[in-house]
Amino acid sequence: MDQKTKKAQVIVAAIDETSHSFQFLLLQTNERRGKFWQNVTGKIEDGETFEEGGLREAIEESGLKVESIVDIVDLGLTYEFTDQRKRSVREKSFLIICDKKWDIQIDPKEHLDFKWVEQNQIEEGIVKYRSNLETLEKAKLILRHWGA
Repeated sequence: MDQKTKKAQVIVAAIDETSHSFQFLLLQTNERRGKFWQNVTGKIEDGETFEEGGLREAIEESGLKVESIVDIVDLGLTYEFTDQRKRSVREKSFLIICDKKWDIQIDPKEHLDFKWVEQNQIEEGIVKYRSNLETLEKAKLILRHWGA
């Protein structure tokens, strides 16, 4: 039996109506969680697939509207690590592509702030964890084929 905690890391990309290019959503964790920037992340609940849990987390953490979703892409990235609570974690990464940005609604119990980031701003140091940066970089490659 698998004793690992299952998590999803989700890159949310939306077309900016002004620049007509994709921007990525980043969330700043609250002070209790370390006050760092990251992608949407969250624990998979019993009975959910990684993709279902990732979608649920994106909706809960940002107020994402399902009708804005154009596609959900499994990025084929899996990370295994020990988290702050000493749990063994398996995390899979996804990209949610949206046709437009929306009014972000964050939960202050989890996050302090959010920002939309242009693809050319994705660089070392923009997020805390290497896995978040690698996932953003893979999402950038995939979005090149979308032409925006």
